[in-house]
Amino acid sequence: MTAVGVSTRRRPASLSRLARMLLTFMALVALFADFFASDLPVACRVSGRVYLLPNLTHPSALEGKDCISLRAGATSGDWSFDPLVHFGPREGTTVDGAPRVASPGASPGHPLGTDEAGRDVFARLVHGARTSLGIGLLAAAVFVGVGTILGGLAGFYGGMVDGLVGRVIETLIPFPTLILVLVVQALLDHPTIESMLLAIGLTRWTEVARVVRAEVLLISSQEYALAARALGVRPLRVLVRHIAPNAAAPVLVTAAFGIAQVILIESSLEFLHVGVASSVSWGEMLSEARGHPGAYWLLLFPGLAIFAVVAALNLVGEAWRDALDPSLAHVGDRVPAMERHLPPAAD
Repeated sequence: MTAVGVSTRRRPASLSRLARMLLTFMALVALFADFFASDLPVACRVSGRVYLLPNLTHPSALEGKDCISLRAGATSGDWSFDPLVHFGPREGTTVDGAPRVASPGASPGHPLGTDEAGRDVFARLVHGARTSLGIGLLAAAVFVGVGTILGGLAGFYGGMVDGLVGRVIETLIPFPTLILVLVVQALLDHPTIESMLLAIGLTRWTEVARVVRAEVLLISSQEYALAARALGVRPLRVLVRHIAPNAAAPVLVTAAFGIAQVILIESSLEFLHVGVASSVSWGEMLSEARGHPGAYWLLLFPGLAIFAVVAALNLVGEAWRDALDPSLAHVGDRVPAMERHLPPAAD
């Protein structure tokens, strides 16, 4: 006989651990993208002068040079420490004066092939991680900050503040975020990363505000919050010192899911050519595959990167939610104990 209505499904801890490792790896790739792929060396000695991190500083003395030309023109005493791939995300290679779409391994020095402009796919993939993850984190910081402040004030003070914030939420929440961001970006003559961040952040805060408002209303009725008010503690201090720390858990979970959604929105904008023209992102790489149906590498590698990061963020968010929600903790561990105390089934 088994217990009825008790879920025995538990998410394997190895999945969330693997997701955290993947996110850490992608963050390191985004942070050190110039060390993985760049047209200039990480360090070099040219004509008796040593340059440290020229791939980041771009000194004027190396203007018009790259890893290949520096090696070809090296003299006695010259040396260079090159990145993994000797190409940047915007520099294309040509064959007989024309760009070439090359498959992985078909062109020397391009492990993942090249796109329609002859640009290295690996270089664009690692530098695209910086754009996609950076926009995801910054946009999430904007909408989490706005939603936390407005939701906290609405739940704590109530009355007119709650009514005003509630009306704004009810106005914005029916509209899909992607449509609102598309409208904002399309109205601008020259969309920038800042405008994209503001458009995403100022339209995604409603979900966070609803969660924070509900948590603040619940925590405000707890005994320690009521005791602090009864002792004469100022309302703002009660909110900051007693209520906000206890309402942080759902905000953290919402932020993890929000970053994944922002990455999908940013990739969609770039795929539709409504994003930032000067940026290198995974969505832009996907859009290039439309003109080359047979070039599977233009679709496969950025698609896998987006899928892996979004799936990892969702797994981490679900793991945090399970860990921070007492009602979900160790459900699978309690079921066998309950079954041992049940009376045996009647024959």
